[in-house]
Amino acid sequence: MKKSVIFGATDSKFGDFTINHWLKSLKENVNLSNTEIVILDYGMNEEQISKLKEQKVIIKKCVRNGHVTIIRYKDMKDFLNETKNRYDQVLATDAGDIIFQSDISELFNKDKTNFRVVCETYNIFNFHNIYSKGMFIEEDIKNMKELLKDRKMINVGIIFAPVEEFLKICDKFNSILIDKTKFGPEQVALNYILYRDGNFKEIEEKYNYVISTAANAFKINDGKFYSNGEIIHIVHNTGWKSFLRPVKNFGYGKDFNKVKKGYLLALRTMAKTKKILKIPL
Repeated sequence: MKKSVIFGATDSKFGDFTINHWLKSLKENVNLSNTEIVILDYGMNEEQISKLKEQKVIIKKCVRNGHVTIIRYKDMKDFLNETKNRYDQVLATDAGDIIFQSDISELFNKDKTNFRVVCETYNIFNFHNIYSKGMFIEEDIKNMKELLKDRKMINVGIIFAPVEEFLKICDKFNSILIDKTKFGPEQVALNYILYRDGNFKEIEEKYNYVISTAANAFKINDGKFYSNGEIIHIVHNTGWKSFLRPVKNFGYGKDFNKVKKGYLLALRTMAKTKKILKIPL
C-alpha cells in the first residue's frame, strides 16, 4: 500500500515555528500511520535541523534560488520523482503560519483523483490585478484576466492532490511563471491552472480556515480556534507581512493566539465594501 506525504518548507527564520507549532500540532492531531512528513530546508540552522531529525521527519536540503513559496514546487516535484511510486497522495502546506487542530487524514481517501482545496469567501487582496510582464508571458496574462475575473480565490496554502496530478501542476506552474523571486504570483498561477483545467473539488473551509477571509466567525478558547461550536481542523493566519496577520502570537497551545484589536473587522469591512488592498510586487 502506497503512503501519503505531507510537505512543509522552511528556513532559519520560520524554522522554530515549523518545529514547535506546525509539526507539533500535526503530529499530535493527525493520524500519520500511513503518512510521511517531508521538510524542504531552505537554510535552517544546525539546532533546528537536529530537532527535526529527532522527530524522524525527512529533510530535503534545497537551493534557495528564488522565493520559497515558488521554488518549493520544483523541489517537491524533484523529491516525488526521486521516490517514484512510494506515495499516491500529497498534502502541500505552508509551514510558517498554519496549525493543525484535528485529524485531516480522511481527506487523503476522498476524491482521490482530484485536487482538494478551499476557496476563500472574501478576497481581501485583489489578486486578479497581480499581473506583470516580468512574471508571466503576455498571452497568459490576457487569459488569466479573463478566466479569473469574479472567481473566488483558491487559497494554495493547503493543497491535497494525487501524486501524478501534482507532478503535472508543478510542471505547468514552472512553465508559466517567469519571475520566481517575488511573493504573490504563485497564487495567481495556481488559481489560473486549477480553474483552467477544472480538476479540483472545493472542500469545507475548516480544512484551511483563513482567518481574515473565512465565511464563519471564530472564537478562541485556551488557545484553540472554534467555529460554530466545533474545533477548526486547520487554522491559517495568512498575511503578506506580519502586520497583516489578524492573530498575534499565533501558535499551538493555550498560551498563544490573541486577535489584534479591531483588525479583523477592518479587513472584512474592506472586503465587503470592495475597498480591496493591492499587493505591491
